[in-house]
Amino acid sequence: MHPQSGELAGPDQVAAASAHSLIDQVGGTSGGVDLRSAVAGLRSVVRDSWLRSLQLLGSPANAKARDLDQFEPLAAARERSPLQHVLPVLDRLLVEPARDTGLIVAITNEQGRLLWVRGDSATLRRAEHMDFVAGADWSEAAVGTSAPGTALASGRGVQIAGAEHFAPAVQLLSCTAVPIRDPISGVAVGAIDLTGDERAVGPHSLALMRAAVAAAEAEMRLAVLLAGHPTRSGIEASSPIAHSDAAAARIGSLGVQRARLSASGYPALELSGRHGEILTLLAARPSGLSAGELSLLVYGESAKEVTLRAELARLRPILAERGLDLAPRPYRILQGLSSDAGDVLRLLAVGDVSSAVSSYRGELLPTSEAPGIRELRAEISATLRDQVLSTADTRTLLAYLDLPEVAQDAEAFRTALAVLPPRSPARSRFVARIESLDS
Repeated sequence: MHPQSGELAGPDQVAAASAHSLIDQVGGTSGGVDLRSAVAGLRSVVRDSWLRSLQLLGSPANAKARDLDQFEPLAAARERSPLQHVLPVLDRLLVEPARDTGLIVAITNEQGRLLWVRGDSATLRRAEHMDFVAGADWSEAAVGTSAPGTALASGRGVQIAGAEHFAPAVQLLSCTAVPIRDPISGVAVGAIDLTGDERAVGPHSLALMRAAVAAAEAEMRLAVLLAGHPTRSGIEASSPIAHSDAAAARIGSLGVQRARLSASGYPALELSGRHGEILTLLAARPSGLSAGELSLLVYGESAKEVTLRAELARLRPILAERGLDLAPRPYRILQGLSSDAGDVLRLLAVGDVSSAVSSYRGELLPTSEAPGIRELRAEISATLRDQVLSTADTRTLLAYLDLPEVAQDAEAFRTALAVLPPRSPARSRFVARIESLDS
């Protein structure tokens, strides 16, 4: 039997449970063709990870976290990790909010070893029984498909829910993880993971994790800049929003059909649709994207990297005219690229919902069909909505309701009715809107 996680249900869980049963029947690596057929129904990121896991481990029965202390003491691994310097940022943005929520936060090194595991005490105790503890190896080579190991193997943020885990022992947990990269080299130095019940893979979780990772990467970038400019040591480095000041250029993609690029000393430039998508995605990953990652986000799974490289060849001289260098392997803007979308996510990550609503100009490139843009657009909208409806004050909620994308959201208007004073003149308008939507 292959249990699902908490209240999770749906076709992805059914496909994962079926894949486990089929793999049990064919007996691991002995039936290569049958194994590919067994995992065909899984989501693409999960399917690819299972195929790697089967090649590495042979069978889910062999998936088990390993204690690596005999190879390198945990204290030494922590001391070696550059992530020790951004622990205060991650504690503030992720660990503290996770306490007493049933969620825990894990920070790995570049090899998938858990260096720090913090958060809800009850979930920490449950996780210990599954060897989800500091010092353990949670790479795909050890446990197969799991959010931290798969995020590192795939180079992208992932969500792994319940039965999608390769190891049967951990199917009662769900998790979201995002790689964190050195802001200069672009090399992954670890992953940040959120683990718990179905809330760990909620619609806003991936956006929250990406925002926290972006803040931590910006902290590392700022530390490098300050090291070269010691007279600026008075700059407040703990504020995630201040980090965008370190970027030489900015991309505006919220509420517009075509993104606009601004660089110091140059007039703003309206970009072509594809160039706007590319720069918006690069701004969301300051440490860079590989050709394969960027191609997947821009064109989808059927894309060829040669198509992306041709588009980048056209973009590069446009950037060079504004003093910006597009570096390859991974692709990134060397001088730094901030965005209005990133600002909103960072504000939401620190709980400043009012400022996030004020900064939000509308949906991210609303007509774009690029898979990465669609995903980022949905994450920003879902995270903003979730935090406004659950935590915002009345003035912020009313400002949010003025957004065009909220016009058909009856639940949002019902929430407003619940918090508005009885004599508020807006009540009759909202009642009429709800009646119209319900009719």
